[in-house]
Amino acid sequence: MKANKYVKGCLVFLGVITLLVVLLVGWFWWSMENNKKRAREDSGKYSAICDTITVITEKPGLALVHFRNAEIDQLKFYIVRNNKIVKDTIVNYKIAPGENYLHTEIPFVVFLKTDTIIVETKHNSKRFYQVTGFHHYAYLHYGMFGYLGSHECRLADNNYLVNGEQNDGTLLKEEGMKEYILPEKKNK
Repeated sequence: MKANKYVKGCLVFLGVITLLVVLLVGWFWWSMENNKKRAREDSGKYSAICDTITVITEKPGLALVHFRNAEIDQLKFYIVRNNKIVKDTIVNYKIAPGENYLHTEIPFVVFLKTDTIIVETKHNSKRFYQVTGFHHYAYLHYGMFGYLGSHECRLADNNYLVNGEQNDGTLLKEEGMKEYILPEKKNK
């Protein structure tokens, strides 16, 4: 009879512990699902807010591919705003012999999201590229247990329009415009 009481007591204790574990696992699962749902909602909401940023302060990356060294060891970059060149610069590169590509960044410290960046290669087979379509998105912060409820705005790097086509920032020689009439420079 006494052994029955101990068995019954142990079973009740184990039942309570099992119930607590199930409740804890259930709460954890519910919390994770709720965080996922909140992250989906916040991603859309914060991305719309981030995309209202009008100034690009990051340095978007570009890759020039299928060129000879002499064609890309010097590039001209232009900022075009309202059909006028507002700023330009020339950048020289040291390219290893035998390389036919270059990874670089747009060299301007700041420009408007609505600006067009023109990249001009040199040499006899001059090519032009119009880079547009810059935008920001919300980068959500995650921890060990999921979404933390915070974010930061980041430039959608390698997601532009190049010569009017969606592109990952790769400027292929064969896709460059051979002829392009540059707009006139803006008077200071």
